[in-house]
Amino acid sequence: MDGRSVTAWARRNITERRLAVAMVVAGTPTTLAGVAMYVLPGSGFPLLVIGLSLLITGLAMLGAARKSP
Repeated sequence: MDGRSVTAWARRNITERRLAVAMVVAGTPTTLAGVAMYVLPGSGFPLLVIGLSLLITGLAMLGAARKSP
């Protein structure tokens, strides 16, 4: 990255809202895949737990975000 660090780029470009949206977007299909694997014969419980944690954390971050006036 032309001598620039990845952490400096992340601090400039990744906001809390973007991170929360990314967590919700990743958590939704992961949860659905975990539910499908849990209902069908398979080991879907770990995937279900990871998906729910991403989804709930992302929604909580979005809900707690400060609204600009």
